[in-house]
Amino acid sequence: MELLFYIFIFGLIVFLNLGLYLPSLMAVNEEDIGRNSSHLKKYKWFQELLNDKEYKQLIVHDKDVRAAIGKFDSKKIDKKLFQNRYRKKLQNIIQKKSNNLD
Repeated sequence: MELLFYIFIFGLIVFLNLGLYLPSLMAVNEEDIGRNSSHLKKYKWFQELLNDKEYKQLIVHDKDVRAAIGKFDSKKIDKKLFQNRYRKKLQNIIQKKSNNLD
């Protein structure tokens, strides 16, 4: 019985530590956003978004749009399949944000 209690306490401690540690691993920082933005600037569809004043404002300043860019996997951005997914995802969030501004 005492052994079960110690195992439970140990499991609880491990669970709490993971709960505190994992969100920091998944957090997006400016380095991620900058790296992914640099990758995306190579593509015409992203350049077209940046050429639109309203969209550029959102890409540069909106925290949700920037977080979406930062969450993209930089190793997969150059792959056609993921590029299309990321384009659609970014266009959707920009469109939603743009509609909220109106």
